[in-house]
Formats: sequence, C-alpha cells, structure tokens
Amino acid sequence: MRNWLWLVLAVTASTISWAYMHRVLLPWEYFVNVQHGRLKEQMGDLYPRWVGTRELLLNGRNPYGKEVSHQIQMAFYGHPIDQSYDQPISEIIDEQRFAYPLYVVLLLAPTVHADFAVLETWAPLVLALLTGISLWICLEVARWRPPPLAIAALVLFVLSSPQIAQGLRLRQFGLFVAFLLALAGWCVTREHYFVAGILLALSTIKPQMMALCLLWFLLWSLGDWKKRWLLPAGFGIALAVLSGAAELLLPGWPRYFIAGLEAYRKYFPTTSPLRLVLGNWAGSALSVLVVAVLLALAWRSRRVAADSPEFVQTLALFLLSTTLVLPLLTPFNQVLLLLPVMLLLRDWNRLPRLGRVAFNVLAAWPWIASLALLAHPPRLDSLSRLPLLPAALALLFPFLVSWLMFVRQPQTA
Repeated sequence: MRNWLWLVLAVTASTISWAYMHRVLLPWEYFVNVQHGRLKEQMGDLYPRWVGTRELLLNGRNPYGKEVSHQIQMAFYGHPIDQSYDQPISEIIDEQRFAYPLYVVLLLAPTVHADFAVLETWAPLVLALLTGISLWICLEVARWRPPPLAIAALVLFVLSSPQIAQGLRLRQFGLFVAFLLALAGWCVTREHYFVAGILLALSTIKPQMMALCLLWFLLWSLGDWKKRWLLPAGFGIALAVLSGAAELLLPGWPRYFIAGLEAYRKYFPTTSPLRLVLGNWAGSALSVLVVAVLLALAWRSRRVAADSPEFVQTLALFLLSTTLVLPLLTPFNQVLLLLPVMLLLRDWNRLPRLGRVAFNVLAAWPWIASLALLAHPPRLDSLSRLPLLPAALALLFPFLVSWLMFVRQPQTA
C-alpha cells in the first residue's frame, strides 16, 4: 500500500511539474528570450552540435570555424556574433559555438539527414529513457532493489525535478554522459573492465563531468593491475580510436577544440558551487583540498573489491565532489548525484532526523512552488524571475547531499 501511495505522489508531482513547465516556465522563457529580443529562436544545446556534425560530414567544413559558428548564431540570434571580451560580463553574449571534442560527431552521425524539428521532438524522450535507466543502474550498483512500484515512483520524481527537467528541455548531452558513467560503474562492479573503459572514453565528450571519476577508476586499477589492467586498456584504446577517427575527419582538430575552450571560458563564464558560495579564493582553496582528500581516499581504497560497499561509496563521493568543485553550476549537472542520492535513500533509517526533514523539504520544494505558481500565475510578459521559483533552492542540493553522506550512522553488523 505504501508503494502505491508513493507512485500516486510521484504521478501527482510529475503532473504538477508538466503543467508548470507548459503553462508558466516555457511561456515566460519565450517572452524573455524571443519576444524581448534576446534570441530569434530557442534552439537548445543540441542544435550547435548537430549543425557542426552536418557541416563536417556532409560539406567538409570545420565545425569550429567562424563560418559554421555564424551559421549557428543566425539560427539563434538572426545575426552573427562578433564581440570582444573586454566588456562587462552582463553584456557578453553566448556565442553558441560547436564546443565539444570532435569525435562527438561519430555519435551524431546517424542524425545528419534527419529534420531537426523531428530530432528536437525525440531527443528529450531518448534522454528521459536513458536517465531512467541510469537510475535503475545506480540502484543495481548500490545493491538496493526496491519494489517495482517504488522504482517507478523514483523515476518519475527524478524526471520531474527542476534539474533533470532543465536537461531534458535543453536536450543536454550531460544526461547522456551521466548514463555512460553509471553504466561504466555497473560494468566495473560486474568485472567487465574493458567495456567500462570504452564507456569512460565515450564519456569524454564532456570531460568536465567525468574527469574526477576517471581518476578514481584509474587509481583503483593500480590496486590489482594484473586483473584490472583491461579497464585503462579499454579506455586508452577507445580514446585513441575516437581521436584517430576525428583526426581523419579534420586533421589537427585538437588545436581548434582547445582554442574553442579558451573562447568558451570568456563568452560563457561559469563557476563551481563552492566558488560561488565562498568566493573565488576560499572556494578554490577548498576545492583543491577536497580533491586532495579524494585522491588520498582513492589511493587508500585502491585494493577494495569492485563489488564492495567501499568501492561504491568512493565512486559516489567522486560523483558528488564533481558537482561541487568543478565549473558545473548549471542545475542539470546534478544528474551526477543519482548514485549518492540512491545510497541515502537506501540508508534512510541511518540518517539523522534533521537530515531527513531537510531532504524532504528540499525535495518537495519544487512541486510546492510549482503548484503555488499554477494557483496564482505570475505575469508571463515580465522580466521578473518569479517563474524560476521552483528551481530557487537547486544550488543547495549538492551541499545537503554532501552533509548527509557524512552524517549517516555507521552500518551495524
């Protein structure tokens, strides 16, 4: 009966989230971005990658080049963007360039002849499916098997959260990378090391999301090299194949990619949650300390078995730390918290009462705020940020999960 109740609550939350998105958020975003003149059209994060892939594979044009960038900008803004970066940050425009490693075109190659309107319609459904599978994989990695109704409720809660809903709305590759990392973790716990290495290589399409986890996997491989060498071998071979194929398509592509990253830091400046909260100096110092402690923990734990609780716990800490110390402030990056959150829910009775209350409040806030906005709709032809209220507390979530991970009571024998 309790599982049915959770499923009903999850369906209710999803309905509220869907109604809020279509009746409040999307109309307000259209007014702010399109009617107010910032954009010609809201194209999402998939469009620049898709155009770059088409231009390279069909027309042989450099996707990092100015001509392709201007083509993308014409769709977003109706005019090309040529700007200097010495003006105030508030006046710098996101240039919407092709800013991924070139081998992402190998993943998008099957879509080059598709109509983008069709691709744009199906992409959120595919990403939602992959995110649901990622959650199930995290449950398997955590060795926790709730009843099917409870799993369905968890999937609905996750997909209707502001963080994941944003990723789906933007057609963000970050959700796909999170799926690859979850599947790589599952493969390691089942000792499919070579396949795990290949998945990690594929996840480098967004290196900032997987870099810390890669360090953990590589250090862990050193703990039993005779048995685990297949993991770094799979990673190295797959990355060499991807990079080599990209080199054949566009000789010298790494220099274009690095130059694009340098520009990206200027036209789309971002930061980490720690630096945002503590300031650049204190946040950077604490970030270095966190990474140093993680690496020390990884070295100490390098000999643990792949199916041990210690391995899963360390992997969860690396995923959690990624959302705190790296420049991943945009909420959809919190998809990396799936494994840590599943561990907390599995160990719910080991959490302090205050922690459980705080988690429930923070988790329920988006749907409470969405319901309030549906009951008393704000002006949708205004620049007021009130329609963003359901996502107002999203920044706190990684900090809350971090605290709960460390205040869990030890497992009793």
